Amino acid sequence: MSDIHKKYLLKAHSLAYKNFGKTFPNPSVGCLIVKNNKIISKAVTAPAGRPHAEEIALRIAGNKSYGGTMYVTLEPCYHKSHNGSCTDQIIKSCIKKIFVAKVDPDPRTNKKSIKKLNKNNIYTNVGMTEEKTNLLNRFFFDSLKNKRPYIKVKMAISNDEKIAYSDYSSKWISNSKSRIYAHKLRYQSQAILTTAKTIIKDNPRFTVRKNNKIIKYLPVIIIDQSLKIPLNCNLIKSLYKRRIIIFTSNSGKKFIKLKSLGCEIFLTKKLKSCGEFNLSLIMKKILSLNINNILVESGGIFFTKLLSRKLVDELHIFKASFNIGKLGKPMIIDKKIDNLKLQEITKKNFRKDVYHHFSFKN
Repeated sequence: MSDIHKKYLLKAHSLAYKNFGKTFPNPSVGCLIVKNNKIISKAVTAPAGRPHAEEIALRIAGNKSYGGTMYVTLEPCYHKSHNGSCTDQIIKSCIKKIFVAKVDPDPRTNKKSIKKLNKNNIYTNVGMTEEKTNLLNRFFFDSLKNKRPYIKVKMAISNDEKIAYSDYSSKWISNSKSRIYAHKLRYQSQAILTTAKTIIKDNPRFTVRKNNKIIKYLPVIIIDQSLKIPLNCNLIKSLYKRRIIIFTSNSGKKFIKLKSLGCEIFLTKKLKSCGEFNLSLIMKKILSLNINNILVESGGIFFTKLLSRKLVDELHIFKASFNIGKLGKPMIIDKKIDNLKLQEITKKNFRKDVYHHFSFKN
């Protein structure tokens, strides 16, 4: 009998997976309502996180949900929303059974909904496919636990682990197939984190493209101590389509100008010990701005700083087959990938490029 329940839960996970990237800062949740072995409604978390999947599924099912079974990839919320909590709506709908893939660690809900559903004589099964929810929405759970955004670093490197020639003459290290996949990584992120140096060197657009069309303008967070970014760079030109958030210690005329253009600028103190920003504090501030999943696209110096402060959760590497040589710019200062405590999640080939997706071991 458990096989049929697992089958429906896996269908709910499939819905959540296809929807991933649209619900930030909320997790992507899938939900099915089944009655007499037929799916009567299915739903995913709405864009920007509301309404939740359960609320939408109940609305679609209407009175047909009476006596039905719900399959959902995360514990229904306990906290109030516009139409009441999902838990209260489930109780009102007279759902008979519910299969929940994972308990929600959010303290507003954590196990409270499970207890309330049981108290209202709704059979509740928890944890059958927990690992699926953990893998898809790790960003959400880790940001709750660590009180900072989930941080992914993406880099294209040569076979000898360089990110550029000494004169920065190489525009592309990875091939076109790798770059298409890199846009998928951007799509699955809430914001991009970069530095003024990267903007000055590359003048990036940081858009998400599919079939050569722009489909998304991600918010961009810029670490810029001296406020050196050019006012005519591509990112500033796209301000009317996206959030641009800047951390700087320069409060001069350029600060006022960028703020008047629409940038969100935060005056940030440097550490007396090293003359640099406290990146851990900046990450906490980013989380307070309702951003909990960021993709870092920058150089080896900034990556090394993040590593030294244990501020990297995932590493995405696109490794080309050619060498750049000793004079090239390294991906990590004074270290190699083999020196890092990594666990490989995925490995793919894009023509001659090899893509590695790593998580960091605790």
